[in-house]
Amino acid sequence: MESKKNPEVDNERLKLPLIFLGFFIIGSVITLSFSFKTPVIVENSGRDQRDKSDIPEEVIEIDQPKEEPVVQEVPEPEVTPPPSEDIVVEENVDEDEDIVVETPPIDIEPEPEPEPEAPIVEYPDKEATFPGGAAAMKKYLAENIQYPEIAMELGDQGKVYVEFVVNRDGSIEQVKIMRGVSKEIDREAKRVVRSMPKWTPAESSGEAVRARCRIPINFVLQ
Repeated sequence: MESKKNPEVDNERLKLPLIFLGFFIIGSVITLSFSFKTPVIVENSGRDQRDKSDIPEEVIEIDQPKEEPVVQEVPEPEVTPPPSEDIVVEENVDEDEDIVVETPPIDIEPEPEPEPEAPIVEYPDKEATFPGGAAAMKKYLAENIQYPEIAMELGDQGKVYVEFVVNRDGSIEQVKIMRGVSKEIDREAKRVVRSMPKWTPAESSGEAVRARCRIPINFVLQ
């Protein structure tokens, strides 16, 4: 007796593999849909590539003119020369005309030569005298002598001997102290002799001559 196959049992057995097969097909379709890219068709791409490969590349160099830098010249400052020390003033004088300046002659009188100094006679025939005599000279000295204050304070006193020369006109010169007392008293003795009026000159052979005179002047404290 042959066993009969149940068709429902066979369908149950094939159902599970068919499900897995469906899942596989669906997954494959989905995967292919994501990985598939639409090709981009570029017209004449092959011709362009062929043309470009056939044309040799040439490098054309273009010489561009170089711009030279513009240098601006700075003018040098003008330096004024210092004024020269020598200033020449030109007068408006015509070259053709000769200017002649006549100067009047100047009469220059020659200076008179000084007369040779007369010699001093040591021992004349007549001695030189003070006007009015010895008494008048004593009075003059008493009235004109100024006793130095320092000499008075120090108590200096004494007789001073003075020598001098009386010229032919009676003037007095070359006054010097032969013997003195102190610096202040000697200075005063010389001063008062120089202040004397002109003397009567000495005489020798009837003519006035230069002669030396010596007089004492007594300084006494009272």
